[in-house]
Amino acid sequence: MGQHRGRQGTRGVSKGPIIAVATVVVLVLAALGWFQLRDRISDQGTQAAQTCVEGKAVLDVTADPDISAQIGEFADRYNKTAPVVRDHCITVTVTAEPSATTTAALQAGGGKWTGTGPAPALWIPQSSRSVGALVDHPGLVNGQPKSVAESPVVLAAARHLAMALTARPIGWRDLPRMQSDPASLPPLGLPGWGGLRLAMPTGAGSDATGLAAEAVAADVAGAGTGPVTAEQAASAPVTTALATLGVGSAAIAGGAPANTADALKALAAQQKPADGPLHAVPATEQQVYAATSAGTALGEVVLTGATPVADHPAAILAAGWVDETRSRAAAQFVDFLRQPEQAETLRAAGFRVDGTAPAGTDAVRFAPIPSVLAPAPADVTRSLTRVVENPVTPRNSTVLLDISGSMSDNEGSSTRLRNTATALTTQVRTMPDDSNLGLWVYSKGLDGAKAYKVAVPTGPLAESVGGQPRRQALDTALSGLRPATATSTYASVEAAYTAAVKGFVADRPNSVLLITDGPNDDTSISSQQLLASIKDTAVDGKPVRVDVITIGENSDSATLRQLADQTGGTLVSVSSSDGAELGAAIGKLLA
Repeated sequence: MGQHRGRQGTRGVSKGPIIAVATVVVLVLAALGWFQLRDRISDQGTQAAQTCVEGKAVLDVTADPDISAQIGEFADRYNKTAPVVRDHCITVTVTAEPSATTTAALQAGGGKWTGTGPAPALWIPQSSRSVGALVDHPGLVNGQPKSVAESPVVLAAARHLAMALTARPIGWRDLPRMQSDPASLPPLGLPGWGGLRLAMPTGAGSDATGLAAEAVAADVAGAGTGPVTAEQAASAPVTTALATLGVGSAAIAGGAPANTADALKALAAQQKPADGPLHAVPATEQQVYAATSAGTALGEVVLTGATPVADHPAAILAAGWVDETRSRAAAQFVDFLRQPEQAETLRAAGFRVDGTAPAGTDAVRFAPIPSVLAPAPADVTRSLTRVVENPVTPRNSTVLLDISGSMSDNEGSSTRLRNTATALTTQVRTMPDDSNLGLWVYSKGLDGAKAYKVAVPTGPLAESVGGQPRRQALDTALSGLRPATATSTYASVEAAYTAAVKGFVADRPNSVLLITDGPNDDTSISSQQLLASIKDTAVDGKPVRVDVITIGENSDSATLRQLADQTGGTLVSVSSSDGAELGAAIGKLLA
């Protein structure tokens, strides 16, 4: 017979489910704890970074004054984001400095910062021309600079003049003609205005002048959208055009303004622009916009032909004072500058960003730019600007060149005579067409009993001589020179000076440029006789100066200096014909 459980007995609960549930709970709690621990570690890492475990670092930025205010505003915005780079808390500071000033400091530094402000890790000049000027300092810029804002170069002019120039499209190539023609503006409906008085300032803060010079060169040479080549820059039409602009600018009553900002102020201050000393100046569109926003009555003229653009590149420097932290901070700040929020601020200040212009105003039209001029190489831009800065004015000059035996001495990779001929050829190519120039050479017995020979008679460069243009005849004569024998300086100077007085041309400088490397060894004329003869030959009202370049040591220097002083000329001594020193001296004395 079976048995049953007692009534008081209870059925047992299985432990397996309880253990399973407990295990799950433990695992969940462990996972939650891990996530909390991970987040805490992450937060602690973030907090550690945000507390600058490596300290603070300053990113110094140097910007051209035309954009420095906006870059400073962006720096304030950026600093409020509490940027951290490589565990350094970054603060951006901005210094305004003309692009030319910063360029000069970087070129002269020799690996050290020689500027007046803080040494920059990031540089924002007005245009890529400034960055290109560092071509002789490779590795100074890290990577390819990125444009922050653009502004085309236009002609800033008195409002009435700007309207007249816009009504009849005027090209860059027209400016030299209008600058030199005293009656160029009345045909445009501007009676009483006379000729265009265009300032071409070249002081610090005048990048627009250099850009305008490129545009004139491109239009005159038919280079289209460029870039202008070295050959085009050295051509007679281009150098003549730029020299004309430089001469006209230097002739502005009261002196040409030192820089673009001063020129804009002078334009705005004129009560009667037609009678004022200044009519116009190259400037960026943004500079004109800023001036008109201040209430000045200025207008802008977009000239036909390819237009140069100030592109405001952000160049990260790779100089010795820029460490990895600042270099990375500069890159991050550049990215910040190129964000849409900053673009709107730049447009509101009159800049174009990515080709998009701000809304027009009554004062400035922000006209479409048909084509953009590609920047020229750095050496080309320098040569173009030099012509504007030191224009070769039309003159009447005879070069008297020593071709004695000592000119066959080697200096550098060539002879002294070949180096001199090359330097003269370069100068001849840059002189304006309406200059008169001739070449005499001397040694001993070059033309019968005469110590000298007229290689190319003095006359206008634009005219022909011997069946070819005088400029070409000079090139041919210089390339064919060969050293001769002795040196008969005194007799040759006497003959060249007499001819120069007889061929005097009024209203321009008249001179004889003597280039020699040794003393006179012709005893038929003494130094005293030479000086007396020159004094007797001189004619009142017909001043002819004798300029002298001596190459190397010359025991005749004292006499030659007296000769130069007596005639109002200049003596320049160069140590060698090799290098830039001789070319600079020739350029100075024929400019």
